[in-house]
Amino acid sequence: MSKLRKSSKQKLSAGCIGAGIVGMIFVSYLILNTHQMSEIRKQAEVEAEQKWRLYEQEQRTAKTGWAVVRDISPGEQITSNDLKGIKVPGSQAPSNLLANKNEVSGTTAKIELKKGSVLTSAMITANEPTPKDLRSRELKVVVLPSSLKSGDEVDIRIQFPTGQDYILLSKKKISRLEGPIVWVTMNEQEILSLSSAIVDAYLHKASIYALTYVDPQFQPKAIPTYPPNEQVLALMNSDPNLVRVAEQKLSKQLRDSLENAIGSSNNVISTPVERVLSEEVAAQHAGTAIEDAASGIDDTGSEEQDHKEQTKILTQGGSSDPYAK
Repeated sequence: MSKLRKSSKQKLSAGCIGAGIVGMIFVSYLILNTHQMSEIRKQAEVEAEQKWRLYEQEQRTAKTGWAVVRDISPGEQITSNDLKGIKVPGSQAPSNLLANKNEVSGTTAKIELKKGSVLTSAMITANEPTPKDLRSRELKVVVLPSSLKSGDEVDIRIQFPTGQDYILLSKKKISRLEGPIVWVTMNEQEILSLSSAIVDAYLHKASIYALTYVDPQFQPKAIPTYPPNEQVLALMNSDPNLVRVAEQKLSKQLRDSLENAIGSSNNVISTPVERVLSEEVAAQHAGTAIEDAASGIDDTGSEEQDHKEQTKILTQGGSSDPYAK
């Protein structure tokens, strides 16, 4: 009997010890879990506070912008009904974001705008859609600044030996530049004015040259002051080939000036390599000038006499003023 009691007591003691161990393990787990949960909660609170501070900072630095409420095609006008004001976080706002509704309303879309697109100055233009008579014109007769590069904006002017100087084309963007040749866009009126100036320059030994804008983004477009000569226009109507002849002659004069400059530079060349290179460049320009001159003779040989007579009629009277009535 005593042995059974002793065995029961041992089992009971072992059970109590096991229960105690399990209880300690459970309590330790609860304490560890509570500590981890507390750390996670603290970390979450820190992150939430950081996010809130970042949100407040973005709200303080947020910029007002305008988004379109419908799809807009290129060349289509944007009205005030197409716009919806939005807030753009300062860290995400582009530098050319448009904040003033008046700057956007009435403008024209340069590109396709999807619904919800936030507008920037690069997406719109204050100008009207591209005119139907706008054309790209190649110019070979303009004296260019040595620092000119593609994308510059220039005024093209004409200067006469009498000292008269006129603005021919105003604030034209150089869309392409290849040596002494540039490409600009012109409408029909500007093309006719340029044609008149080319003939004027040919008949009266004038110079057509370009001047670049210092700050084209802020400097307004100049007003053209060149008045097309009525006599020149009449002469152009009587001889459709006159503009082409005048342009060829002026182009040849520019090439001759270039060759003279190259020839002068040969006198100060110090090394044989530089001298050979300079001579090759001069030979190339000379060959081009000879070909153009030969082409001009072939094309205009039958018209040379008529052209001389027209020039004599136009310039008779002894006046050096190309605009004298």
